Amino acid sequence: MSFLRKPVTMLVAIILLTSSASADEAQATDALETIQRKVAQYLKRPGVRSANWGIQILDPEDNKVLVEVNPDKAFLPASVLKVVTTAAAVEKLGPDFRYRTGVYSNGTVDEDGVLDGDLILVGRGDPNLMDAYGDLQQSPALQDLAEKIAALGIREVKGDIVGDDSYFDPNDNGKGWTASELGKRYGAPVTALSINNNVIQVTASPTKYKKKVAVSLEPKTSYFRISNQALTGGRNAKRTLRVTLQRASNTLVITGVLPATKTVTQAVVLAKPAETTAAIFKDELERREVAVRGGVRAVHYGDELEDVTAERKLLAEHQSLPLVKALEIINKRSQNLHAEMLLRTLGAEFRGVGTNEAGLQAVKAFLVEAGIDSEKIKLDDGCGLSRENFLTPRFQTSLLEYLFNRPYFSLFFNTLAVSGTDGTLKNRLAALDVKGSVHAKTGTLNGVTTLSGYITTQSGKNLAFCIFANSVTATAKVKQTIDEICSLFVKSY
Repeated sequence: MSFLRKPVTMLVAIILLTSSASADEAQATDALETIQRKVAQYLKRPGVRSANWGIQILDPEDNKVLVEVNPDKAFLPASVLKVVTTAAAVEKLGPDFRYRTGVYSNGTVDEDGVLDGDLILVGRGDPNLMDAYGDLQQSPALQDLAEKIAALGIREVKGDIVGDDSYFDPNDNGKGWTASELGKRYGAPVTALSINNNVIQVTASPTKYKKKVAVSLEPKTSYFRISNQALTGGRNAKRTLRVTLQRASNTLVITGVLPATKTVTQAVVLAKPAETTAAIFKDELERREVAVRGGVRAVHYGDELEDVTAERKLLAEHQSLPLVKALEIINKRSQNLHAEMLLRTLGAEFRGVGTNEAGLQAVKAFLVEAGIDSEKIKLDDGCGLSRENFLTPRFQTSLLEYLFNRPYFSLFFNTLAVSGTDGTLKNRLAALDVKGSVHAKTGTLNGVTTLSGYITTQSGKNLAFCIFANSVTATAKVKQTIDEICSLFVKSY
């Protein structure tokens, strides 16, 4: 009898479990249908419905599409494109890749520590030679290299300090960028030897009424000549102060009036990043009592290198932190220059030349190897500033799904901005019930608002999502709608 009762008990349990599973599935289906209806309602709001929307949200664990709107239509992605560039980099270069910046000599050092020749600072694409954001927690590269040169016993350099940025082609900048963008800090020139995001911070402070303002630079360097014509005005004076870098020179011109109650800092884009970096390195050497008798100059891609053709000897090298730290700065802060330098690093490492086109070839090869359909997309740069970039929502979520299943996923996931916590999402999705639940990359251009990444729901699901809005006229309302869609999934799915 007991033998017969056991199968009956098991059968009842199976029926109960099946019934429970069916109920759960029905409940999940109802919840998803409710979410889908709400998303459709959101997109019909005034100021929102006029935008062109592209959306796909999926569960990468079972490749189930939860919501989609125009998934195969091509959209301007803005800075969401950085996910493509950084994904290719972490896959091809590896999360532990390190940039190497070297100091070489083309001369000899005598017993008195005198170098009869030049010191050549060779850049290979490290975007963080200076800790501009205070994120790196290591000795800045140029200080580290200067310490190493001094430790070798070198006390005098008879030649020049040469900045070599020939690892990239510096004339291959800003493909698809406008002239006005090239003059802004977010469109700084892309060079293999860069410093402080290729800008100089000029701070002007008031002194006495009708007296010249006080001027300071960051990073501190003797490279720039300062032509200070700006005056301190009264407390209610109109601020007209302006800082410009004189064309084809290293002269900073400060003009206008600064109110007595104002201190102003302006970022000026460097015209000659390699020379500026070499000059700052020279300053660091001299602070360590290494005298430099020569001047500062640069060697660029395509130069015949007549003055440095002698065999170079490596004297010191600085290695960056692992690549994932650089990716964190790109994705959390949406740093354009760093993304473009990364693209050209891919070109140099895998196509033998540090150009935009070679970098894009490396990215496209990664997409083919990953099996991600890229037929309907167009890539034009590495950061998303170009208006010749086009992605589809389906492409983007396919990429996110691919990354989700890679061994380095947790490292990449942590490079993205976190809702209500850091980066470009610090002030978005900050309510307690959604804070920390969205890891994503933002994107903004005139008429373009985008967001793409991962949503962690309160039920424990991890979703990949892409939301593109183009032809946007009400940016605040569109951004709010995007956040509401994300919040809806966090709390309801």
